[in-house]
Amino acid sequence: MGGPVVIQREVAPLKPGTAMEEQLQLKGIGRLLAGFGYRYGSEVQLHEVLATVLDNAGHAHVREYRLDASNRADFWLDGLVIEVKVAGSLADALRQVGRYINLPHVRGVLLVTTERWGDRPLVARPAWHGKPFNIIRLKRQAL
Repeated sequence: MGGPVVIQREVAPLKPGTAMEEQLQLKGIGRLLAGFGYRYGSEVQLHEVLATVLDNAGHAHVREYRLDASNRADFWLDGLVIEVKVAGSLADALRQVGRYINLPHVRGVLLVTTERWGDRPLVARPAWHGKPFNIIRLKRQAL
């Protein structure tokens, strides 16, 4: 009866394609992208730099992926969408995300912005229709 009793709890492994796994993937990608300062002159240039960051981290992706006849995602990572906004309102961005996240083959959306509204915490919408959703704000590197 010498030491403390350790109770081990069996934790079920994440099943591929579960909302929890996808939320973890979105958070990980968000942390990766938010960990850098970016220098760019246009949204297209920012896309190029983000693609390099994703490539260097081993995240396979497709740029400008056609989701359907009227929607194209900035980045597609096997069901996860990254949408990049360097201008515009939060309301406009959320309308676009809403279109994407309602598509059956989209498993989650990460909204990446340089706008101040990207700093707002997501209290009311951590998942959208059961699919993970997150917003991150990128830091701009001084010229």
